[in-house]
Amino acid sequence: MPDALKELELGGKAILVTGRRFARKSGYLDKLCSLMKSAGVDVIIYDKVEPNPSIETVEMGGKIAREQGVNFVVGFGGGSAMDAAKGIAVLATHDGKLEDYFYPAEVKPPVLPIVAIATTCGTGSEVTKYAVFSKGIRKNVIASEQIVPVLSVLDAEVLRYLSKDITAHTAMDAFSHALESYYHVNSCEFSEIFVRDSIKMILEHFKNAVDGDIDSREKLLYASMLAGLAISLSGTIVVHGLGYYLTQKFGIPHGLANLLFIKQFIEYAAEKIPERTMSLGKLLELDASTPEGVSKILINKLNELSRYAGLPINLREAGIPESELSTIVDQGLSYKRNLDSCIRPPTAHELEEIVKKAF
Repeated sequence: MPDALKELELGGKAILVTGRRFARKSGYLDKLCSLMKSAGVDVIIYDKVEPNPSIETVEMGGKIAREQGVNFVVGFGGGSAMDAAKGIAVLATHDGKLEDYFYPAEVKPPVLPIVAIATTCGTGSEVTKYAVFSKGIRKNVIASEQIVPVLSVLDAEVLRYLSKDITAHTAMDAFSHALESYYHVNSCEFSEIFVRDSIKMILEHFKNAVDGDIDSREKLLYASMLAGLAISLSGTIVVHGLGYYLTQKFGIPHGLANLLFIKQFIEYAAEKIPERTMSLGKLLELDASTPEGVSKILINKLNELSRYAGLPINLREAGIPESELSTIVDQGLSYKRNLDSCIRPPTAHELEEIVKKAF
């Protein structure tokens, strides 16, 4: 890392943005500070980031970065820490509130350079142009090329500390990124390469990774990065729009929230977007001759992996009350950017059917 910082001419003062426990407890906080100091960098630690970072947390980090005159930002952690680092990098050089830069607002340069170090195998934030923040029950996104990290560090050694649950949840987040990217209106031949390799890798290495095999976890870390590249070229669609409410209202981890709707979307796509679904089957080299066949193979595999990891396979098993289904539909419809980005956006009735089947 010191050599990379010097090569990119990143020096002076950095703010290290991370979560409240893992970096310090694991010893990586001291290790990172030592490595940066060996490169001549003064380090300010900001270890206040909570899961699904709030606007207030990011704005406080931005204030510290401005007042301390930092030169670049380092995000160490899962998606929450890396997204918070991106928001802090924006606020360090821009006036106003974080909300001022939510999509569709444009983030103009300059933005502080961002170094992203991933500690989970799902978000892909280390290579994306997106950062997601919480306000009440809403998820809000900044989308800008200005916040793509200038340096991404993928070191599977940090994954040794991941629990089985977090490994499984984040891997399913990566799977969701890849699949949603494929059905996005901006999907292209380039992004499809990332989709293919990411999904294949996740399906092949998921079980061993959950069991703690470090080589398999490294494969998932790489797959997550590929899926991140895929959504940076395209984006996410309705599955994310549905999952956000589960995370904000019930604390369901983001990747698991996506998993609870992804199978029903696959069924929907087989019926409503059959040609695209057949193309996905060919891309993944699945032994299927119909869109329904492609759908069945993928859903069966996801159910198999879910059961292996002890994950709920529907909303009922996840503890979501049936009385919440109409609100989930309404919230899904409200994420218009995600909904409209689908090649064939579900109608309100179709979205209701997706949610009912997910229950």
